[in-house]
Amino acid sequence: MAATGQDGLWTVRELTGPGVPAWAPPLGGYHVLLVNISGGKDSQATLDVAVAAADAAGVRDRIVAVFADLGDADEWPGTLELAREHAAHYGVRFEVVCREVTGEDGARRPQGLIEHIEARGMWPDAARRYCTSDAKRAPVYRLLTRLAAEQRDVGITGPVRILNVMGLRAQESPARRLLAPFSHDERASNGRRHVDQWLPVHGWNVTQVWDRIEQAGTRPHFIYLLGMPRLSCRFCVLASRAALVLAARIDPAGARRRAEAEERMGHRFRVDLSMREVVAAAEAAGSVTASEITAAVRASRRFTAAGMTAEARPAGMFPVEDWVA
Repeated sequence: MAATGQDGLWTVRELTGPGVPAWAPPLGGYHVLLVNISGGKDSQATLDVAVAAADAAGVRDRIVAVFADLGDADEWPGTLELAREHAAHYGVRFEVVCREVTGEDGARRPQGLIEHIEARGMWPDAARRYCTSDAKRAPVYRLLTRLAAEQRDVGITGPVRILNVMGLRAQESPARRLLAPFSHDERASNGRRHVDQWLPVHGWNVTQVWDRIEQAGTRPHFIYLLGMPRLSCRFCVLASRAALVLAARIDPAGARRRAEAEERMGHRFRVDLSMREVVAAAEAAGSVTASEITAAVRASRRFTAAGMTAEARPAGMFPVEDWVA
């Protein structure tokens, strides 16, 4: 049976079973295989598929894993370290990028997402996702420039061929549903580099993602064990109301900061939802306790994804509509 959304390229067994998918780009034709990882479940599965495909082509040494750091106030604790751990599991090169601005002393410094939002005076939204373009895409493009330069330094002539591998899934949003699993990235390409994009888990559902993680044996982030459906920025404007309220119960101070920013900027967090409403709902439900967070952290360290049972999977804690944007 063909998997939905993949035009028959993969079967269900090939999606969830060990080994490489039935189809992958000709990886040997690329100088660099750049795999975007976040520490979250989709990138865990994506990295495992990419490594398996690279091993089949004999080019694992060409993989570079990149983590776009949103800053300590927006990444859940331990996310950077977990992403580093995921890369180390496969012995692949690991790079960290972030948004940078010029400080008062004239030196470049990192700028976290919430600081960027407060500086702009408005929240991003589905139509104006400057959070993605400024905090993720632009820093990754700078890395593409550096990686292409490295290849030219070792003798590559002509455009450096780079495959940009991402863990975007069709189930996440209508816009992502329209993406092709493989495409040429004209925007990222120029006269010095040719960039293609591969979305190896584009047609997967949540169960298939967790199945692959179980097989890979990499550790999930503890935030899933608290019930969060995604490992994105703590208070993503595209998250469901239920996820935002849970995030506010886990991080009340962070939620209050965003409610205060909302009031100060005079710009509502979302047309259908204010951060004040999120904070009020979280306070009514009660904060997640320190002991509960500690237990989740310990469980994450004690169990690899392979040790998670179907009953323990966080997917079961939210209805399907809360897993999509």
